[in-house]
Amino acid sequence: MAAEEHAVAAEEHGGPEHFSSLHGPVNSAWEATGLGDMTGIDEIPDHVVMGLFVAALVATLFIPFGRGMSLERPRGLQQMLEMVVLGLRNLIDDVVGHGASKRFMPMIGSFAMFIFLCNITGSLFFLQPPTQNTNTTFALSLTACAYYHWQGLRKRGIGYFKHLLGPIPALFILFIPLEIITHVARALSLGLRLFGNIYGEHLAATVFFSMAPILVPFPMMALGLFGSVLQAFIFCMLTLVYIAGAEAEEH
Repeated sequence: MAAEEHAVAAEEHGGPEHFSSLHGPVNSAWEATGLGDMTGIDEIPDHVVMGLFVAALVATLFIPFGRGMSLERPRGLQQMLEMVVLGLRNLIDDVVGHGASKRFMPMIGSFAMFIFLCNITGSLFFLQPPTQNTNTTFALSLTACAYYHWQGLRKRGIGYFKHLLGPIPALFILFIPLEIITHVARALSLGLRLFGNIYGEHLAATVFFSMAPILVPFPMMALGLFGSVLQAFIFCMLTLVYIAGAEAEEH
């Protein structure tokens, strides 16, 4: 009976290819808490389930791992993670300015880790990457845009908004809507770029896997790994460029 209900729910969500394998267990776990059943209530969306799964994975694996790291004898995974952290720090310092990594590493590192792990789940053909849903990508892009505006306000104070007026005060009526459109376009660009690349990549991998499930998956998984790293890098790089612009003195 449970299998039939799961199949019906999969069809309602657009077929098996759009139905996360974790979707059913999560909703079953919710009902098991005694807080109520899911009858008459929209089930938890796939991208929310997978996003929570990635967050739980990070908390479960990386937090205990971080506490057990050794400064004297780094090994294996610790050395690889140290290289990633060093690369991110150098990137932040190069784009924003020397010493900026101390302020922005927590946020940019969180973006990089979360986006990469969300992307990489698409290489497992039975899972749906959260970043192939616009709700996830636009949530990330809006967070990034709110963050760089906040940093601009912290650095420049209320004078940060002077850039909306343009270089010539007499033309502020023209420049204000143009600047607003520019910042909205940044959020749209960040969200759509991440969504489009991950959605297209996962769709292509699924199609090739269905045609040749023995040979094709391995090169597609390698391509998916490269794409996951690249899209996380692009998102973080653009966010840093926007932060650098928000803090620039010429504002």
